[in-house]
Amino acid sequence: MKSKFLVVCITLLVVLGFAFPAGAANPEDVDLLLSSKDCPVCILDEVDLSGMNLAGANLTVASLQGADLSGADLSGANLILSYINDTNLTEANLSQADLNGADLSNATLAGANLTRAGLSNTNLTDADLSNANCEGADLLGAILGAANLEGTNLKGANLNGVNRRRARLCHTVMPDGVVLDRDCS
Repeated sequence: MKSKFLVVCITLLVVLGFAFPAGAANPEDVDLLLSSKDCPVCILDEVDLSGMNLAGANLTVASLQGADLSGADLSGANLILSYINDTNLTEANLSQADLNGADLSNATLAGANLTRAGLSNTNLTDADLSNANCEGADLLGAILGAANLEGTNLKGANLNGVNRRRARLCHTVMPDGVVLDRDCS
């Protein structure tokens, strides 16, 4: 059942992706998000939502590529399978947000609050998570690539199945509380 849902969602996103030019938010989707906080499969590319209160928003399979969500409150938001790559989430509150399966490649999450966030199977390739708080986050099977985790707090986080070989781990608090000083030069 989950796989059928996934196929339908991905198909809808692909079809809707051709309905609007790349890099353009759908104005109706922006209005829907701001009025109801319920905007699944919305196209919000390159939109400025900095500082907005989007706590608990439903953005399942939404496209937020290149958007500015710096300082936004997305605590408890549903961002499952969303496209959030190249997005600015600097100092955003994503505590307890569900980002499972989302694409956050090349996203800027510097100083973001990701405490107890769901990040299973999330693509964080080359993302900037410097000084982010990921305490208690579930990163099961997440893809880091060369992500920047300098100063990141991972205490109590689930890193099972995560390849950290290329990630920058400088002054990084690991799940067991030990501070790792690799790649600090």
